[in-house]
Amino acid sequence: MSTLANAMDVLKLVARLRRDITVTDVASELGWPKSSVSRTLSMMAEYGFLERDPLTRAYRPGGLIMEASYHFRASRNASSLLEAELDQLAADTGYASYINVLDGAESMVVQRRTGTAGGLQVISPVGLRAPAYASSMGRAMLARLSDDEVVQLVGSRLEVRRGTAPRTRKDLLARLALAREQGWATSNAEIAPNVAGISSAVVDAESRKIYGIGIGMPSQDLSDELEQRLGRRVRDAAMQVGKRIGDAYWLDFPAERGAAARRA
Repeated sequence: MSTLANAMDVLKLVARLRRDITVTDVASELGWPKSSVSRTLSMMAEYGFLERDPLTRAYRPGGLIMEASYHFRASRNASSLLEAELDQLAADTGYASYINVLDGAESMVVQRRTGTAGGLQVISPVGLRAPAYASSMGRAMLARLSDDEVVQLVGSRLEVRRGTAPRTRKDLLARLALAREQGWATSNAEIAPNVAGISSAVVDAESRKIYGIGIGMPSQDLSDELEQRLGRRVRDAAMQVGKRIGDAYWLDFPAERGAAARRA
């Protein structure tokens, strides 16, 4: 078990650093003795988990890992992975859950699941478009762009002025900074009256499409405690997909925050 655990830690380090790794890298990052590092890396190379560059002597993922990764990518793309998380999100939270895509400056609904919570179900039809800056889903996706890209895309005129929608460009950029920090965005009574939302996002490393995943609920249900709990749950759904598709944001997301998401 310790050998498998060590191999797992090495592969996680490769994923986090996103480059070839050396014995020194592993020793300094994981705190292992160099003798143990050399033995582990040599064994992983022998069995195809790693391969060693003949010139630099650094290690990279081996043929076995690349073959398995190719099979995974061929059979499970970002969209299908998000759909699986969407089903679970609706079941876990009881609220209607959605996948959106960022299309220019708009957020567009592409998938929907009805929740199981009693009372009002917030339903938005597939194909619905809305200004991205005026919803949790849209802001979660915009947060995956740089501020300069957002300004160029959205412009300075924010016409939706309902609920908690940002009124100014400065306000919008502050909201996006918070979304990047915590991993989710929240909205309340913006595009639709009496409707709140909590959303996160992933970027497909191959297509560069930005997808949002989140939930919609009656505004009356939203509280600070519920936002934190469901925010972590939505963030966890996006994180699970992001790490599987090579989304750099989620690969670099602080481990302690990810652990908190999984415990919630």
